[in-house]
Amino acid sequence: MAVTPKLCMLTIHGIGFQQRPLPGIPGYADVLHANLGEALDGKLGSDPKSHAEPHRPVYVMSARPGTHDTEWGLSRLGTWRDGVLDVSGMPLAEAGKPIAHVALIYTSLEDVGPLLGTGTGTVAEAGLLLGQYASVAGAVRLVCGDAWAALHEHSGQAGLSPSLRPRSDLAAAHRFSARRFLHPGVTPAQGPGGGLLGTVMALEDDVVAYVCRNDLRESIRAFLREAIRRLAARPDVLGVLVNAHSQGTVASFDVLQQGQDLAPRVRALVTAGSPLRKYADLFSWGSDVGATASVGRWLNFWDEKDPVADPLDQPATWHRGDSVVPRLPGRLGLFWAAGADGSPGAVPITDRKVDNLAHSSGGGLQAHNYWDNKTQFIPELAAALEQAL
Repeated sequence: MAVTPKLCMLTIHGIGFQQRPLPGIPGYADVLHANLGEALDGKLGSDPKSHAEPHRPVYVMSARPGTHDTEWGLSRLGTWRDGVLDVSGMPLAEAGKPIAHVALIYTSLEDVGPLLGTGTGTVAEAGLLLGQYASVAGAVRLVCGDAWAALHEHSGQAGLSPSLRPRSDLAAAHRFSARRFLHPGVTPAQGPGGGLLGTVMALEDDVVAYVCRNDLRESIRAFLREAIRRLAARPDVLGVLVNAHSQGTVASFDVLQQGQDLAPRVRALVTAGSPLRKYADLFSWGSDVGATASVGRWLNFWDEKDPVADPLDQPATWHRGDSVVPRLPGRLGLFWAAGADGSPGAVPITDRKVDNLAHSSGGGLQAHNYWDNKTQFIPELAAALEQAL
């Protein structure tokens, strides 16, 4: 029987927020799925294989928890057999639903800790590593520090949306960043907690780990790359819209930038609460988008009260507090792509300014919570999906 191809939205969050569904604990993208389902008026499909909760996205884990068995998770998107992807028994949405939703979860952090070296180089390597951790963490605190005074919010998980709740399923994995060095009073069993403190600590973990741990970064990129590759190869998927939030925008950009074979299958890239400008400014990350220029459309959401986010279409000289004005034709924004002659050319990014304090839900760093903004963000995301169809 012929299968009508579907558009697939691939959702990617920061590591510290990728809560997988557990008994009594919703998955991190459950609320996003529900909000988007309302806006799409019946066009959004849910995971046909989820019996515990029938209205949620397809969650794909990078590995079986506690192991490095990557195929265990990725097989949900199909299995390679002699160079062809077999998707038998692995539907992404119900029949008749033109849009599928897949949310990624990075799981193999259980035995990852700061690598301090071995043998005679241990002390020197430890000093260099801790210095790098401290400098990056300091930059993160510089970025997020004004949130403490600006948002007088209560600690705790009460009222905190799953969209921005620090994950609870990787207590042992908080060794993966600099937590034990930067927060000696917080034990791994305590985790990052909730509220503003917990959110900022989880953000700090995400950034520090991704910048300082190249092995972790490569592992994450390999997972994202293979997930997009399998989705693009599925006969029932006509295209992919990447929906990335927070640190997930950096990982997505990282993969698409070098994905000459992947980016053309991505019909749109949606980034929300993205720290990409800060990566370019603070960490000299670079501004050449590479293959990302092949993405059909790039839509970026930012809230001026969100200390993580910035507009991305403004020139490289723009800094927080400057006026946001339309970029003149021919002028370069923060990002550029090399033309046929090697000269830099402008990359069109559509910035959308939103007000999450007015339109999103409370708890944690509310200005960073875009997925619960059903007035400004959700309708725009739904429209982008409709256009990609």
